[in-house]
Amino acid sequence: MAIGWEPKWIRRKFKMGEGIEIESCVDITTGLIVCPICVDVSKLCPSYSDPTPGVVAPNALLFFNADDMFFHMKVHARSGEFRLYEVGEEEEAEEEEGITEEEESGEN
Repeated sequence: MAIGWEPKWIRRKFKMGEGIEIESCVDITTGLIVCPICVDVSKLCPSYSDPTPGVVAPNALLFFNADDMFFHMKVHARSGEFRLYEVGEEEEAEEEEGITEEEESGEN
């Protein structure tokens, strides 16, 4: 005997704190909510009334309540502040060439 979960998603609007309204997918069996930033909601649950079977990506996060989803979405917003970018050797060489060209043109 196998135990499995066959989610059936419907779209639902959530009124969050700070006057924000969010549309996301809710599983009608378990009540789990999907992060609308991690998952494309329009593909997973296109309808507000007809349940749609679908599998969520393994890296998508599911929440038991809307408050937890809201805090997770705030982390998405803040993550842009702390991203690190690696600069390749070619980009560094281009920047150094640009600086020397500016110095030369400024001296003339």
